[in-house]
Amino acid sequence: MKKILCAAVLVLTALFCAGDAHSAPKVLNYANGSAPDVLEPVMSNYLKTSYIMYNIYCGLSRTGRDGVAELAYAESYEASDDALTYTFKLRPNSKFSDGSPLTAHDWEASFKYKIAPETASPGGDLHMFVKGAEAYNQGKGSADDVGIKALDDNTLRITFENPTPFFLDLVARYLPYKMDVLKSDPNWFKKPETYITNGAFRVKSVDPQVGFVLEKNPYYYDAENVHIDEINYNFIDDMAVALEAYRNGSLHMNDDLNAEAIKSYKGTPELLSFPRINTDYISVHTGNLPDARVRKALSLALNRPIIVNDILGQTYTPAEGLVPYGIHWGDKEFREVAGSLIKTDVEEAKKLLAEAGYPDGEGFKTIRIITINSQDDIDSAQAWQSMWKQIGVKSEITVYERSVYWDVFYTNDWDVARDGWTGDYDDPKTNLFLWMAYKEGPDTDVRWYDTPNAKKFDELMRAADKETDKEQHLRLYLEAERVILDDMPIIPVWHRDETILVKPEVSGIVKNNIGYISFNFADIKTD
Repeated sequence: MKKILCAAVLVLTALFCAGDAHSAPKVLNYANGSAPDVLEPVMSNYLKTSYIMYNIYCGLSRTGRDGVAELAYAESYEASDDALTYTFKLRPNSKFSDGSPLTAHDWEASFKYKIAPETASPGGDLHMFVKGAEAYNQGKGSADDVGIKALDDNTLRITFENPTPFFLDLVARYLPYKMDVLKSDPNWFKKPETYITNGAFRVKSVDPQVGFVLEKNPYYYDAENVHIDEINYNFIDDMAVALEAYRNGSLHMNDDLNAEAIKSYKGTPELLSFPRINTDYISVHTGNLPDARVRKALSLALNRPIIVNDILGQTYTPAEGLVPYGIHWGDKEFREVAGSLIKTDVEEAKKLLAEAGYPDGEGFKTIRIITINSQDDIDSAQAWQSMWKQIGVKSEITVYERSVYWDVFYTNDWDVARDGWTGDYDDPKTNLFLWMAYKEGPDTDVRWYDTPNAKKFDELMRAADKETDKEQHLRLYLEAERVILDDMPIIPVWHRDETILVKPEVSGIVKNNIGYISFNFADIKTD
């Protein structure tokens, strides 16, 4: 692997130097960490995949220069009086990246394919806001009843189950796929000639071990305002190697920063920071650790500021709940109104363990921790281990390559696991829905969904969905958050922000509050 990384850096250096001439195309060299778990967009639910997808695909809306959703392939829309139905007018003569027509029928077909029960896509949660989508996904309804309809080639009507004021955030994630290619070739996403998209860039080459090369898409609706000709997306799973590549000029941008990178560039114009709707947490397998008192003791034993500031050296905010900063309650932050639901209290942790029948951890099992083989993840797991040892709880850590980690996560062969979630819209549901009863997938493998408190949580979440009074809507979510944190099937650790290193000659980089980077507006000075 080291040889591959070094070879990648040498290639990057050559590319960087080749771009010095004034007549040369504008080539941007970028690294965002290790290779995504899945390169195929329909079957991906991973942030690292999305970093690429939202530059080669584009929805009815997109992230604007200010980080807020704006219309993209839709040029206008009309809303019904009850704010449930939106009729979008698509830009005429829209095209896929191969020049073929892109119509409202492609959006309808792609949406229904992604949520179809036989597709089994893990990333269908954003689609469940659409009327009839959840029933169809669960095999209880028909595709004809799903509330997304192409009225003609340029008109798409979307009907939501409940009032959805953040609909522009949602439809930015509804992507059109070249369905005939997708269905006829199971390896379509491994070849540039079949990886047909509609974003600002299209795939020029792809190597699952090394990275993507993207080129400007001449058929993009806003192509005249795209300034970068080519992007080298590099997969570098060693943060130290990526940092050195940035320092020596092989990279224009590094999006996977360790403590050394933060320390070296903090306070300089090259270190950019963006807010992100994120909570990283420890998933607790409640089937293996069934006593809520034990789970709460594990949470109380963690000193989050020490983990974030002293051990990781990051700019993250120690967790105060499951709902992160960036979610609003009127003109205030949800977190500001809700207050902190997380604290550190070692003595209280010991008391709870004793009440559970394990004074000073006596008689308690050795906890199995699983994590990913990045240095930050390993350092975090070792911090948990050390802090739990203070209350008498022993643990052992098993580290997995990212490519196999989630396969292990879906089994019962662990007790606590590294996990996290970045939301998609400005509403508490975006970080709470993962533990609703219907979401019995990868993010609910804590096995919590059949407990009494889980049922109460689910009732509160569904009541909040239907509540049209904004204040009561938010208070129901706050009550739901309190219910789940009283049971602690997950242990919030920090709220992540987005930091990225960018060379001074690069401008126009945009990251939204989800963490997706956009190169639509980027440029490089070549003088």
